[in-house]
Amino acid sequence: MRLILLSVAVLLSLLSAAQSPAIDSIKNLLSVQPRRGQIGSLNELAWYYRNIDPDSSRYFANRAINLASNEADPHLMAISVNSLGSAYQATGQYDSAVIYLNQALSSHQELKDSTRIATTLNNIGICQDELGNYKMALTYYFDALKIAEALNDVNTEAMLVGNIGIVYKKMKSYSKVLEYYKRALGLYEQLGNDFGVAVTTGNVGSVYIQLKEFDKAIEYSHSAETLYKDLGYVRYIPYVIGNAAIASDSLNLAETEKLYLESIRGHEDFDNQYELAYQYKNIASFYLKKSDFSRSSQFVALAIETAQAIDAKEMLKDALRIAATVSFGNGDFRQAYLHQLACETVKDSIFETNKTKQIFELQTQYETEKKEQQITLQAAQISKQAIQNQRNIAIIVGLILGISLLVGIFLLNRNRLLKKQRLLLQEAQIQLKEAQIEAAISSQEKERSRFAKDLHDGFGQMISILNLNLKSLEENGTDKHEVFENSSKILEDMYQELKGICFNLMPQTLVKHGIVAALNEFAARINAADKMRVETDFFGLDHRLTEVQEISLYRISQEWVNNVIKYSDTTKVTIQITRDEEEMTLMIEDDGAGFDLNLLKSGKGNGWKNMNSRANLINGELEIDTTPGIKGSTLIVNVPVSVEEIVPA
Repeated sequence: MRLILLSVAVLLSLLSAAQSPAIDSIKNLLSVQPRRGQIGSLNELAWYYRNIDPDSSRYFANRAINLASNEADPHLMAISVNSLGSAYQATGQYDSAVIYLNQALSSHQELKDSTRIATTLNNIGICQDELGNYKMALTYYFDALKIAEALNDVNTEAMLVGNIGIVYKKMKSYSKVLEYYKRALGLYEQLGNDFGVAVTTGNVGSVYIQLKEFDKAIEYSHSAETLYKDLGYVRYIPYVIGNAAIASDSLNLAETEKLYLESIRGHEDFDNQYELAYQYKNIASFYLKKSDFSRSSQFVALAIETAQAIDAKEMLKDALRIAATVSFGNGDFRQAYLHQLACETVKDSIFETNKTKQIFELQTQYETEKKEQQITLQAAQISKQAIQNQRNIAIIVGLILGISLLVGIFLLNRNRLLKKQRLLLQEAQIQLKEAQIEAAISSQEKERSRFAKDLHDGFGQMISILNLNLKSLEENGTDKHEVFENSSKILEDMYQELKGICFNLMPQTLVKHGIVAALNEFAARINAADKMRVETDFFGLDHRLTEVQEISLYRISQEWVNNVIKYSDTTKVTIQITRDEEEMTLMIEDDGAGFDLNLLKSGKGNGWKNMNSRANLINGELEIDTTPGIKGSTLIVNVPVSVEEIVPA
């Protein structure tokens, strides 16, 4: 996405320089053109100034609207209103832009102007995207896409498919992102648009990083690098090399260091400070993982300096966190504390900035609505002066009363609906809690029954055998040494049986040493059977979690892995726990067969209810990603972490 924006900015600057003489000519023609020609020229000026002088853009668009209203030409009026909407869009006033663009859309639809309908739908989609209304943005994009496909307008189709991919990326639906980016790639290849192919190839590589398919991410990133070299767009090469470095870093490949340094040199050549700060931070983290504190310290200092220079607070916060870890690794605990303190200060500053931004946006929205209300009021006053007879006044009063009545009825029904929804929600929550309690009780009873059976079947049988052995000592001619050996072996078996039962009840490793040691022991027990492989990976767990967090995460892991072993025909399972200052994530991935998640949720067993109950106990969110017929399933539990929850190891 960043690459596309950069390329557009470059092209706009070139176009602006090239068009300046032409724009001067258009201005000179305004005074001698007929009215219809003036409308066209004013719209051209509005479009030209939309990205360089928004006030002038709105001025020319409003002049075009005034002239078009006198001409009574719906086609010219639609184009002029669209120009005004585009002017508001260019300055980020998306609420106002949507109002005018929807007016233009209605006119284009009445005129059945398919090309302009598609363009306006796309612009409204962009506004809804920027406003965070992603589902609404997708609705407009898909409507525009249908028209572009019907018109066989491949250029517009490629643009829309790329925009759809961008929205899905913001929604973190990366499989959808990949689908539409690849479709856009095919369209650009069909058009022979080499630059579009290069940009989209790089974007596909970045999506594969999010999907953790790092081999493909490296492949597409290097392909984009080659395409940019062939086109001569060397300034974009460091971006895709940086993506390749991130993917290589995740795979622990030998070329990681070389790629990071190459990306950094490329960004230094073009003085791209933001990307330099980003890659300085990444390579510092890379050296930190290798315990190369010296080089990590060198690059994290550059990351902090660059981030401060460009006021990139999020980047600065991450760099300070790495610097604190490096200082801690060097044994400089005072400096580690100072870096961590600075990190918290920046974090608080980001929060205050976001809060101020939200207040400013609300104020801007209020002022925009106020201005629009003033415009509406002025129009109503002019209309009122023109209407003199009592009949029209009576009609207006009647309409106002009717609308007021409808609004009252609507508000009444809305309040009733909200109350009903609240009651339904409360009932659903009560039912969920009852189901969780029932599942917990049922699970406890099953566990008790299983342990009782284990004790009876295992210990009962071995005690009986031991008793027979001991009684045999009363018989003459008994080989006491043999009896001793047999009894000793039985006692050893009893100890192992007791150890296994105790592990199932509550692993002592979990109690004494924490979640990391307990999950490693759990994995080792499964791996000992040599039928499948369980791997573990932990990051940021330098301190122990609270007791309820450790038990809950362990039981969720135990329940899920046992289900995977039992039903999915898997050969490999990966258990990963990562934690930062704000959130802790448990992720369990397997290569077994996917399944229908609804069957798990609606099944008679208590596994799903137990895992949800455990997750709710620690305020966690539980997600499962699986598809029938596709290999691989993933369980994710996100848990908020606060400083008060940290327990020394």
